[in-house]
Amino acid sequence: MLDRAGQEGGAAALKSAHARYAAYAAKTCGYGFRSLDGEDGYLFEVSDGARRAVFAAGAGTPYALNDARAASIARDKAFCAEVLREAGLPVVPGRMFFVTKRWADMRAPGREPEDALRFAKAADYPVFCKPISASNGLHAELIESAEAFADYMTRVAREHFAILVQPYVRAQEHRVFVLEGRALFSYRKSMPNVIGDGVSTLHRLIEAMPRDPLEPARKLHGRDERGVRVELSHAPARGQRILLEGPANRAAGGGAEALREGASAAMADLAIKAADTIGLRLAGVDMFDLRGDGAELLIIEVNSNPMIATLEDHGRWDLIGEIWRANLAAALK
Repeated sequence: MLDRAGQEGGAAALKSAHARYAAYAAKTCGYGFRSLDGEDGYLFEVSDGARRAVFAAGAGTPYALNDARAASIARDKAFCAEVLREAGLPVVPGRMFFVTKRWADMRAPGREPEDALRFAKAADYPVFCKPISASNGLHAELIESAEAFADYMTRVAREHFAILVQPYVRAQEHRVFVLEGRALFSYRKSMPNVIGDGVSTLHRLIEAMPRDPLEPARKLHGRDERGVRVELSHAPARGQRILLEGPANRAAGGGAEALREGASAAMADLAIKAADTIGLRLAGVDMFDLRGDGAELLIIEVNSNPMIATLEDHGRWDLIGEIWRANLAAALK
């Protein structure tokens, strides 16, 4: 079986993960692969000799399996949740508010910044807030007071125009990857964490976590493994693990546990229904397992442009190849 070493033309060194995956799949199919932007690979082409398809990664989406209509619904977290709710699927409840007055004349009243601040004064904290169109867990934060909510709105308004406010759910989080009507693989997400050194405060430990220097500082809250809150000014003991409440995304420092092919029957059924409802042939469906036994599930969101770097982390190039061969077949029609 081919692995990264089997990719042609130095594709394994490309900065774009999707380009590496496409090159791998192209090789297994006997197709040609070419990066159109040098060593980056965020624009690339695949050809079977008679047909040619060009893909954009990075800020674009390389998945030809999904049409623009369905992908645009999934990309808006508030729209996506409403479509799922209308279909009778269990979704984390939430309210959408605008954080800027820009384009206010193009929408009905009741969801403006002043409405959000009024809501915040009587909210049942903690709440979980995230922009309706962000990815990689950026600006997805646990908010614990009306003052923190107002500060959050100010910070988010510099980059986004609307947010989704949800109750904070403490439960196991899972991702189910759906490909053309079946659950291809799934895993349990693990929260990001830091390990104490007996000297550094939790704040310093969080600041030392790897992240893009241009990424806004993450507002994270710590709890020990018993669930007890740990203040940012506290220095955890050497070897003590502190869990960080916030997004469990890989990009935010979260991990993946219990990666498996397929998914439990209940999770597979819900994920497939969610993807079908939105109209996606490929999707990453995130959900909470409220009781830990699969009996009570809540959809968090449906991602139409999911990264699959977790498969690379686990050496599952067979699944990467399966995804990208299906994507190439859709593109090279």
